[in-house]
Amino acid sequence: MKLGIVYDLKEDYGINTQDSDFCDFSNLLEIQHIKQVLERCGYYVDLIGSPQKFALSINDTSQFMYDMILNFSEGYKSRNRESIVPALCEAYNIPYIFSDSHAMDLTLHKHQMLLFANSLGIDTPKGFLFIPWLHDSNIIPMFIERLKISFPIISIPNREGTSMGLKISYCLNELIYNVGETVMKYNQEIRCSEYISGHEIAIPILGTGDDARCLGIVEYQQLDGSPIEFLSTALKSKGMHKTIYQHFSDDIEKKIIDTALFIHRSIPCYDLSRIDMRLKNDVPYLLEVTPLPSMNPGSTVEMCAAQKGYSAEMLYDEIIESAKKRYR
Repeated sequence: MKLGIVYDLKEDYGINTQDSDFCDFSNLLEIQHIKQVLERCGYYVDLIGSPQKFALSINDTSQFMYDMILNFSEGYKSRNRESIVPALCEAYNIPYIFSDSHAMDLTLHKHQMLLFANSLGIDTPKGFLFIPWLHDSNIIPMFIERLKISFPIISIPNREGTSMGLKISYCLNELIYNVGETVMKYNQEIRCSEYISGHEIAIPILGTGDDARCLGIVEYQQLDGSPIEFLSTALKSKGMHKTIYQHFSDDIEKKIIDTALFIHRSIPCYDLSRIDMRLKNDVPYLLEVTPLPSMNPGSTVEMCAAQKGYSAEMLYDEIIESAKKRYR
């Protein structure tokens, strides 16, 4: 079986590799690691590269001979950036691994995803969407009063990942400043949410539909083991936090896992996802859903899989088997 991996690097978009304002991309070490694991599984693997290279390769019928496409592409700037590769695959009848265009678009749009989850009865932080081409800063206190939101408030670009642009504000003036600054940098809507204290947790889900199952629960903590205030890009990139495999009481774990599985199946996500939550007073609050979670060595996904007894090879075999079922 021959697999083609579609991925993008900062260099594909002319972004400085040291620029932490835009960091939601693969790196070659991650992609090479994945390629080596897949080759050990017995697959033939080609590194296709960016979505643009993939689009050009589709029409080269003498070279395009892939059984499936493994999509790690994040895209850049477009609000549909994560859905481009699955949409191309769907248009050209090419089997692919991971979620479809709908799931990619829904989960990328943080506010839309939280509204969807809330409509299903899932607990989410109270919040609003600041739309810079419709709103000015005077709307912010009106939203806060109408929704009865308390400070601190988290603000984050609505369509970015890896906690890019995430800020915490403790008063109205600080929030107005942070929202304005983030709009200038990212040129998009800003999701503002009431801060949820407690445990910052992530739940990787493997599989699709009824076959989906939880790989475990991890918690992000400060280096001294205390709860983390919020997981920023700086903390992630500089190793200023630790990730532990976490256990809670049986009833709380069941609530977390049932909620995560319900979200994964409701969207639905295919093959793999990571559900990010805050646990406050034994209630899990959805923060966001990631249908393309990091697969770096030591990532949340690989860490949880290892706790379940999966080698990296077993994990990828399971992911690919999940995708193959859709094309039988």
